[in-house]
Amino acid sequence: MTKTFTVAVVAMGLFAGNAIAAELPKATQKAMSDLKLDASLLAGLDAELDVPKAWIDGARQEKDVTISGTWEPREFRELTAPFRERYPFVNLKYDRAGTAGRGMQILMALQEGRVLVDVVTAIADAMPHYNSAKALADLRDLPTFKNIATEYAAADGTYLSHKLSYRCMSYNTDLVKQSDLPKTWDDLVTNPFWRGGKLALTNNPSSWLLGLWGQFGEKWGEDFTKALFEQVRPQKRKEGLTALTALAAAGDFAASLPSPEWVAKRYEAKKAPISYHCPEPVPVTLSQIAMLQKAAHPNASRLFINWMVSREAQIVQYAASFAVPVHKDLQLPQFVPFQNTIAGKKLSVRDDALLTSDLNTKMGEQWDRYWNTGAGAKAP
Repeated sequence: MTKTFTVAVVAMGLFAGNAIAAELPKATQKAMSDLKLDASLLAGLDAELDVPKAWIDGARQEKDVTISGTWEPREFRELTAPFRERYPFVNLKYDRAGTAGRGMQILMALQEGRVLVDVVTAIADAMPHYNSAKALADLRDLPTFKNIATEYAAADGTYLSHKLSYRCMSYNTDLVKQSDLPKTWDDLVTNPFWRGGKLALTNNPSSWLLGLWGQFGEKWGEDFTKALFEQVRPQKRKEGLTALTALAAAGDFAASLPSPEWVAKRYEAKKAPISYHCPEPVPVTLSQIAMLQKAAHPNASRLFINWMVSREAQIVQYAASFAVPVHKDLQLPQFVPFQNTIAGKKLSVRDDALLTSDLNTKMGEQWDRYWNTGAGAKAP
């Protein structure tokens, strides 16, 4: 009996009692087979997808749901293939845009009386503004809400996280020796190897540095930021995180910071000379998923969000994009790219409350002074 057939037969047996989940979607079977996963990881999916009949009936009438996110179109198609098999009566309309400014554009339109989307993901720094506007619906009635650890969801139910993202360093393995990789963040600014433009930065300090300021305190943060720009003198780049990771793989510089682990994993899978390294503590950000309070398709939205944090979607999401699951039962090494540089280390999970704190203001002011002046190496 082949691995694929074994997975399919066992999984179908798990879900035989539910009309919606009676047969495991072919896309899910493929993901399980490709990742060589045991079907036991899907145990409990039946209960996770057991939503009120009113949601199903309402979604049939609504027909559509509009989702805003940062997935590439190919990723979104692969990720949502099982959803479309389970709920063929829901038409997924996907609006892709970059993180920067996207969340605020949706919120500004909402305040003008225009509802652009139903579901918004990767809200990032705009989250405090959504909270102030009371723009998000309470999702605590989702069966899958309890799958997420409390630190990965809003206490008032206004968002869930659908993946974890690490914000460490991608480095070119032809240009960097293992012995030069910093064990701690202090090592990064004290090791002469990293000086003179070998390190490239993006202008995204809140995604990695803010959490470190919050963990170690203002004095440490100020001293580290000063040393980073005045001693290390990194390249200050205009590219985004994904593009900068690609340039590290191409050898334009030794390493990029911050870098998404899933992007580096893609290039490694293509045999590019790239790997990933996390000084301790490991910066972690959350990618939120939420529904607008005024969503035009609330039932279809709830179906989609509930499915996104089910164990099925979390596994297929990893298969499609190497995105780290948030599901409490999937916090496993096989779902963490470059887990050898992350496992066993202390994490620095950014508390979104920091985004509206005085500490963020102080960090931003210091960072901007350096970013907008001559400190640092000149980018080509």
